Amino acid sequence: MTSVLIVEDDANTLLAVTAMLEVIGREEVKSARNGVEALEMLREEQPELMFLDLMMPKMDGFELLRELRRGAAPRPAHIVVMSAHANAADREGVKQLGANQFLPKPFTLDQLEAVLETAGL
Repeated sequence: MTSVLIVEDDANTLLAVTAMLEVIGREEVKSARNGVEALEMLREEQPELMFLDLMMPKMDGFELLRELRRGAAPRPAHIVVMSAHANAADREGVKQLGANQFLPKPFTLDQLEAVLETAGL
């Protein structure tokens, strides 16, 4: 089973994404509220898949990607950035920083499943 880390500061979004993942059989789901918490978790555990919000307090998604790129913690095998506010430059920037896919918020269960299928998870 694929282990998943959701890095999201909005409680409603976190609950929604967690519920969607559970509906499709992903029960090993953990969460972090910001990049600082995520780095700490990634140093302890190595999830295969990470869903990453861009706009968060303390350390945003961009900075977390930069930290992973420089080796501050083990990088998940697949990183999906989720954001409602990212423009084309942001999307390209996160790919250059190591994100594998971009998922615009809000998204549906079908869109989430398509991301996982593309990732081979």
